[in-house]
Amino acid sequence: MEEPADSGGGAAAEGPAAQVTEIRCPAGARPLRLLEWKVKPGALVNVDSVIAVCAPIPAEGERRAAEKKLKSDRAGVVRELCGQLGQVIPPGSVIAKVEECSHPVVMKGLCAECGQDLTQLQSKNGKQQVPVSTATVSMVHSVPELMVSSEQAEQLGREDQQRLHRNRKLVLMVDLDQTLIHTTEQHCQHMSNKGIFHFQLGRGEPMLHTRLRPHCKDFLEKIAKLYELHVFTFGSRLYAHTIAGTWLHRIESSSTFLI
Repeated sequence: MEEPADSGGGAAAEGPAAQVTEIRCPAGARPLRLLEWKVKPGALVNVDSVIAVCAPIPAEGERRAAEKKLKSDRAGVVRELCGQLGQVIPPGSVIAKVEECSHPVVMKGLCAECGQDLTQLQSKNGKQQVPVSTATVSMVHSVPELMVSSEQAEQLGREDQQRLHRNRKLVLMVDLDQTLIHTTEQHCQHMSNKGIFHFQLGRGEPMLHTRLRPHCKDFLEKIAKLYELHVFTFGSRLYAHTIAGTWLHRIESSSTFLI
């Protein structure tokens, strides 16, 4: 039989991502004899990961009950196993201490730190059993499903700043439309197709026609030696990345294009 262990109040360790939770034997149950540990200190556990296998202590005259698997109801790292093999553990006793994962980096519902599927952390009534994640900041425009915590975002920002200092560069923001390129839905049949990129953003969408502005290539190659270029647009994300992937990657320069 598998049975989730109870979580008691945890003592806070360093930082918001280091909350330690006590995993306890279910209260009100029979005392349990610890038969086997299924994890070691330092191991990653998810919700429903088996921590230990125990045998209920039968009352006098009762038949031997089936073994129980005690599970974690938290995702994180095992910091301490509280018991010895063969020991009888009273109901409500602490069996392990888990440093909870704050899920600071999440990609499509999966925590990049512990691997927990955060979409599973729901109770039957649809409410979250625990605070799911500290990842609330989208850092990469091309991957909106990637979220990081504010602490992670600040750290990445500091690393960007240090990289710019090392490279002795500033950031130059460059608008895409009417600055680097021209895009239109209108196409003249008598117009030369040289240097024009024709594309659709999806089935049924209008055909778009894009061309680099005069001297754009020379401008980018020269300015990239002095600045790290960040390109932005009021157009859709799909439009921006189609242009960047089709046009801007062809320009031989040290530019970094972040749309």
